[in-house]
Amino acid sequence: MSKLNKERFEILLKYVHANPKAIYTLFDNNNKSIETLYDTDYESDNGLDELDSNYEEYQCILFQNISDQTLYEVNYHKIPVKVICSGKVVY
Repeated sequence: MSKLNKERFEILLKYVHANPKAIYTLFDNNNKSIETLYDTDYESDNGLDELDSNYEEYQCILFQNISDQTLYEVNYHKIPVKVICSGKVVY
């Protein structure tokens, strides 16, 4: 995965920890957006056996979609192209 995605994810993780009650607007590649609230963050992995050379652990952020309460997971493999928080562009 690209270095840029990892950098963006670290920026977002630090931002949500500093602003856990804020509203986050997440944009995908088609400029479609959802308004969300931060729910939690946690460690996950790619589902491979820990002894596999391709095994990987990484952080995830879980957001809750305000409109329908569904959960949306973000990690550096699946990251929005743009994030806005309370009118400020996070990245």
